[in-house]
Amino acid sequence: MQRLEFLRLTASASGVLAAARMIGSAKAAAANEDAQEYLRSIRPSSERIVQFTDVLSPEESMRRSNGWTYDPELGWVHCAAVHSNGVDRSKTFYHYEPDGARKISQFGDRPCRIHAYGDSFTHCDQVSDGETWEEFLAAHLQEPVRNFGVGGFSVYQAFRRMLQVEKSQSAEYIILNIYDDDHFRNLDAWRSIRAGAGSQCGFTLPHLRVNVADDRCEPVENLLSTREGVVRLRDTDFIEQVFANDPILKMVLATRTPGSITAKTVDAIAASFGISAKRFTEGPFPQQIRRIHTEAALFATTKIVGWTEDFARRTGKKLMLMLSFGPGNMTRALAGEPGFDQTFVDWLRGKPYPVIDMREAFGRDYRSFNGDIAAYLKRYYNGHHTPAGNFFTAWSIKDRVAERLDPPPLPYRP
Repeated sequence: MQRLEFLRLTASASGVLAAARMIGSAKAAAANEDAQEYLRSIRPSSERIVQFTDVLSPEESMRRSNGWTYDPELGWVHCAAVHSNGVDRSKTFYHYEPDGARKISQFGDRPCRIHAYGDSFTHCDQVSDGETWEEFLAAHLQEPVRNFGVGGFSVYQAFRRMLQVEKSQSAEYIILNIYDDDHFRNLDAWRSIRAGAGSQCGFTLPHLRVNVADDRCEPVENLLSTREGVVRLRDTDFIEQVFANDPILKMVLATRTPGSITAKTVDAIAASFGISAKRFTEGPFPQQIRRIHTEAALFATTKIVGWTEDFARRTGKKLMLMLSFGPGNMTRALAGEPGFDQTFVDWLRGKPYPVIDMREAFGRDYRSFNGDIAAYLKRYYNGHHTPAGNFFTAWSIKDRVAERLDPPPLPYRP
């Protein structure tokens, strides 16, 4: 090759590489700007931070809170509140016992041997005290059922609350209720990253980092361990530094602009969860990302359930697992569509304790209904369960609970 020709080709190749680097740098800068803009957009207002972190009396809380208050270990718990989200446009009233359980209406003066843990479908959002499935169940069993559910909790937060409560106030029987989004919440470091700025509990929380290929699930403590520290969510430098490499942030940013997703994007998101993207090559890229996220979330839940089993075994407690679903996934189940959590349901088969899938209970009831799915579910859902939905839940699980209790509850004794 002539020397001049060689120099020309070399210069051309160098120009291509330089251009590629510039394009790569420009894309990285744009991605960084997108992340910064999004993180700034989800910051809680100063007023919301004050409302979240103020320590209020129950009377003040009924007037000033939205029902969620800061907890250094769990992220948040509930406080007294009144909401305007009940059936028939009614108000709903929320009160709590000194130990944090929701207000007990039935047999509060008697020893309690059943504790329930979970999220808002355990807490029973959108109904007043006394209209929860725990209270309906307690009325039937003639003994109290303490409700330690907290709206917005992940499975991991519910597990952490169980450890916290059972240390000081032990019960022999544990009901762990898992709602469909709870699996995904396990991986959230700051809830608003996935839920958006309008989330009522859009703050930081203890969470899990997973590597599915390595069978690794690592707990991460709540990033803001003091009430005073919550104000740092207003600090743009802080949130950009802390959350810049958050895997959920990367996933959310990608799915906000689906047209910009590439196979490389999918590979990077899969790698952040220790998952091979080669297993998820069918369908549009956003669908592939959703399936990757689902596998990582369900993997985390299997680990938590395993930890719960170990805890129950060590402490002599008896476990029951319940699976609850929002109207969207319940609609799909009643229409005969496969569940998003089938691998988790398969994993639960053969467990030595009761596992109650509420899709089965609603499915049996729906088959006797002469109407469409929407009309059927309207009786039981108002976003969360209506009082009728909570009564249906209690009635669906009463036999399994009664069979579990030893000695049997009063209505089932000879």
